[in-house]
Amino acid sequence: MGSEPGPTTELVRFGRLLRAHGVNVGAGQVLSYARAVADLDPADIGDLYWAGRVTLVNRQPDVAIYDAAFDAFFVGSENDSQPPMLALATADGDGENPESVSFGTDQRQLEILEAGDEELPAAGGPRASSAETLRNKHFDRWTDEEFRQLARLLPGLHLPRKLSRRTRPSPRGPRIDLRRSVRDSLRHGGDLFRLRRRLRVERPRSIVLIVDVSGSMAGFSRALVQFSFGMSRASQRVEVFCFGTRLTRLTNAMRVRDPNSALDEATELVVDWDGGTRIGESLATYVRRWGKYRFNRGAIVIICSDGLERGAPDRLAWAMQRLSRQAHAVIWVNPLAGDPNFQPLARGLVAALPHVDELIAGHTIKGLEDLARALEGWAA
Repeated sequence: MGSEPGPTTELVRFGRLLRAHGVNVGAGQVLSYARAVADLDPADIGDLYWAGRVTLVNRQPDVAIYDAAFDAFFVGSENDSQPPMLALATADGDGENPESVSFGTDQRQLEILEAGDEELPAAGGPRASSAETLRNKHFDRWTDEEFRQLARLLPGLHLPRKLSRRTRPSPRGPRIDLRRSVRDSLRHGGDLFRLRRRLRVERPRSIVLIVDVSGSMAGFSRALVQFSFGMSRASQRVEVFCFGTRLTRLTNAMRVRDPNSALDEATELVVDWDGGTRIGESLATYVRRWGKYRFNRGAIVIICSDGLERGAPDRLAWAMQRLSRQAHAVIWVNPLAGDPNFQPLARGLVAALPHVDELIAGHTIKGLEDLARALEGWAA
């Protein structure tokens, strides 16, 4: 009986699951979670959810990760007669009064949580690992039902920032605010008692996503458009375009609140979805038409395409050269790069790669997490 996991152990495991997926959860937070659940109804899934939401989540981008992990760990599949965590709570109690279940604070388990990031044992039945399975599953093998969960599984985004030319008053700023310093000195007969200072203001760096929605990208374009939607929700300084044989701007379509509605609106706007591919012509259109609006100045441009160009590669090389000169960085996301035998031999990639700063696979959730980390690396 001593080897059977108790409710507190399961809460600790849930905390470690969040840590494994990038949520900053400390032992003290898990301790607060256990104490909060002890004062609530452990058989009430709503109480479990909100107790964890309040005590374990510190940042808005982590909410989606928390929701996906909570569903996988506590709720289970639709075929379960009782959610796995609630079944454990009932088994540990008297079976009739779930409120009598004890969620004591097991200090040893909390110390294990704080000690390291070993792989979390699967708990709560086979559905406990469903989120992890989807993280490594290629998007072209996802079902429609799995795609409906995608918005909750996408990585939390911390978009890069840059220093603007604007400054603001700051007691420890590196720049002396001469005007305010002199004005203050006039109050003391011209004696300069204190130097006023200013600090440069940080602002989000502009992001431009250009997504290939041609037929060769049919298995991946939906996921990449939904990732673009997540980026648009994270910052107002995100522009989204897509192309097949022509370029279409989707920025306004990505401003709605529901990801499925955004995808539906995008498919209505794009007349060449799942059609042919003209990467060079589409990028040349972007450089000529939208570059003059300064979308590229200081921006990170992300091109999502397999590089299977049907047009002239010289046109693509020209557009990429112009783009690399205008933008802060150019990242190419190629889902085919997830294949261990991948070699960049497509003529579109051969023409583009000399002007690309990073090549990322982006064929799975884990690949999109790599893209999110790459974006953080281009801050400042």
